[in-house]
Amino acid sequence: MKHVVGWISSLLLLVTFGSQTYRQWKGDEGESEKYTLIFFVAAIAGTAGNFIYSLLVNNWVFTALNAALVVNNAAGLWITVRNRKQARRAEAIGGDLAPRP
Repeated sequence: MKHVVGWISSLLLLVTFGSQTYRQWKGDEGESEKYTLIFFVAAIAGTAGNFIYSLLVNNWVFTALNAALVVNNAAGLWITVRNRKQARRAEAIGGDLAPRP
């Protein structure tokens, strides 16, 4: 029974992190600004530490969860960096193409 609680809790956490990454990927105005580089870097560090700890104590439920969260947070970090680069490029192109008074 205790492992069922662990798996359900793990799935809830994964859905929570996944929805944050999805919002970042979707790039909603205002929404994507809430999820910064610092969030994803801290999330990667935290989940990587939990992953290592889970391995050390042979807890396979949380090893699987934390491995998935490290991958998810790395994807979120990559998406954040990509979106910021694309915004800068679009701004630079738009600035060059803007009519001059």
